[in-house]
Amino acid sequence: MTNPRDRNQRMKSLFANVNPDDLVRPSATMSADAEKRRVGSAAVKSMDRAFVSIEEENKRLHEQLLSAESIIEIDPDKVVPSFVSDRLDIEGDRTFEAFVEGIREAGQKLPILVRPLPGRPDHYQAAYGHRRLRACRILKRPVKAIVRDLSDEELIISQGIENSERLNLSFIEQALFALTLKEKGYSRETISEALGRKEQKNIAYISFLTNAAAALPEDLIRLIGSAPSIGRPKWEKLGSLIQNRSLNATQRHAVEALISNEDWASADSDQRFSLVLGVLDNRGKSESAVTEIAIEDGSVVVAKRSGNAMTISIPEKRIPGLSAWLLERLPDLVQEYRAATQKEGS
Repeated sequence: MTNPRDRNQRMKSLFANVNPDDLVRPSATMSADAEKRRVGSAAVKSMDRAFVSIEEENKRLHEQLLSAESIIEIDPDKVVPSFVSDRLDIEGDRTFEAFVEGIREAGQKLPILVRPLPGRPDHYQAAYGHRRLRACRILKRPVKAIVRDLSDEELIISQGIENSERLNLSFIEQALFALTLKEKGYSRETISEALGRKEQKNIAYISFLTNAAAALPEDLIRLIGSAPSIGRPKWEKLGSLIQNRSLNATQRHAVEALISNEDWASADSDQRFSLVLGVLDNRGKSESAVTEIAIEDGSVVVAKRSGNAMTISIPEKRIPGLSAWLLERLPDLVQEYRAATQKEGS
């Protein structure tokens, strides 16, 4: 094995006649040339990437042109809405008037999507674009539309195209839309896609939506409107005040009195929600006082409401056996009460 000293000697002999300055000079020249080649190469690569990008963009545009569907103009009176609405009271939305004026001044920029109605030539059903459709009907002008053959499921999923692009569907609009689709037998996955919520983690949110809407009478929801600033907690609180998705007689009378008030007529949707929540929530609080019921023999039955519960105190010594009799009869009394309230509501 060669020792380190021998190796050093051999290296010195290899470069013994070489000037160190000459070694530095060519190295610098080569470095400059390499830098020019590197810069030139980078520029060429950049141009290549630009050309590739342009070619890819042209290819995408070409494919879009080949697959593009023509936009036609349709009489808006020959277009019916989707069989499942995702909006509450379009014209009750205070931004809708400005929306109509925008189309009056600038025209309809985006087409709506429709499908042909079987058995009705030149008549269609809208998949999405209901605000544009309604605005064109008000302005008495044709509505621009793309016509596409769609199944029922494809139609509601197409509504998700817009829902995923816009953020102005309120919580209760999403909830009622989801519940309607659920009641028609669609899966949570389909409902999620129709709402523009394709991510798996958002499928669980569909249950929150349907549960919230299922606790509320649909006519009460439509009476209130979209309530864009009202989120899930407050809608769930309102639902907790209502049993079996129906207002009882007392609640119904309270709401009827509310909507006949001048404040209701001038209120927007958010304010209407607050008014309804207030009158139903305060109804229980206003009746929290103790009620005493006098019996013929001088006995007094005391009823005390606390929140959403009522406690009835019976003087057992004065009326022995009444408590046991009431408990035994309670199921029949509940059925009798429900039958009476259903009859009132019919």
